[in-house]
Amino acid sequence: TLDHEAIPEAGWPAMTMGFKAAPALLDGVAVGDKVAFDLKLHDGSGEVTAISKR
Repeated sequence: TLDHEAIPEAGWPAMTMGFKAAPALLDGVAVGDKVAFDLKLHDGSGEVTAISKR
């Protein structure tokens, strides 16, 4: 899951939610890490397309 700020393009308030992501994107990222991520929106859901530690 990711804790994110509001995403106005999706009409989402700040919240914690799960997103789909290719397993390889998560290599080197651990629970509790602060991250920046890119999100592709489609059909009311989102998929992480890039993620990096901050």
